[in-house]
Amino acid sequence: MIRALGPLAVAGVAALLGCGDTTESSAAGRILVTVNTRGAEPQSDEYLVTLNGERPLSITPNGSAVYDEVPEGAYVVHLFALADNCAVSGTPNSRSVRVIRGAVIEISFSVACSVPETGGFRIVVTTVGTPQDDDGYQLSVAGTSLRAIEVNAEESYEGLAPGAHLVTLKDVADFCDVVDGNPQPYTVVPGKAVRVAIDVRCGEVGEPSVKDLSP
Repeated sequence: MIRALGPLAVAGVAALLGCGDTTESSAAGRILVTVNTRGAEPQSDEYLVTLNGERPLSITPNGSAVYDEVPEGAYVVHLFALADNCAVSGTPNSRSVRVIRGAVIEISFSVACSVPETGGFRIVVTTVGTPQDDDGYQLSVAGTSLRAIEVNAEESYEGLAPGAHLVTLKDVADFCDVVDGNPQPYTVVPGKAVRVAIDVRCGEVGEPSVKDLSP
């Protein structure tokens, strides 16, 4: 729903937004964006909204955001970065509006969230010791494409079916070893990003030094 408030109503809205002086706001317009989320709990605690693809603002699943000092003219308000289990319902997630001098334009989005059916991994790779495998590794998660990953980095996987998935670190140099075995199974939980830590030890880590070997 899009609604324009006339000049007589601007003062009241300005007070609601924490602006007692409407002198500046009368020189331009404002856009008030409101989101109402229903259904299951979103998997993230914020969405993003942009004005003509710029000026990104964070907005909570049941909150609002304000664009101040918007010159008169036509604009597109875009709501995005929704949780995987949520989608805009009833209307498009991009809305065209026309800002009027001295008015507050209200836009409301309705978001529906379903019970999540998939989950994901947040895989963190940490490498210690010298020398290290300078060209990095290859990361394999069952059911997905092979990905390149650096020796100290992380990768996120989404949309994975619930259950056990085999995680494998490939192209590991001969002088490096994956701690606790490789590959390893990890379980995907719907609606969660399960953290998976892969530790790699390279070179002489853990070996006694020359000083330790002296009598």
